[in-house]
Amino acid sequence: MPLPYVANDVVKDVVKDVVKDVVKELTERQRVIIKLIQDNPTLSAGEMSQKTGMVTRTIQRDLATLQRKGVLVREGGRKDGQWIVLLKHSYA
Repeated sequence: MPLPYVANDVVKDVVKDVVKDVVKELTERQRVIIKLIQDNPTLSAGEMSQKTGMVTRTIQRDLATLQRKGVLVREGGRKDGQWIVLLKHSYA
């Protein structure tokens, strides 16, 4: 049974607020990582390191943080997998 129109608006507003809060909590470095992933979801942490000059371990830590926050998820294996950005927002 669908939610009443008013309830749908409330749910949408709550989701928007949550997305805004999560995006505010992201560091500039994390935003760069998300932008790289949006451009090429198959990038590895090592490839991101080469493109940005950041240390690979730092990128791995940020990727783990982004996964915990529900911003990213890894689909597939280490070699043939890809990153999925769950929060649709412009990080550029």
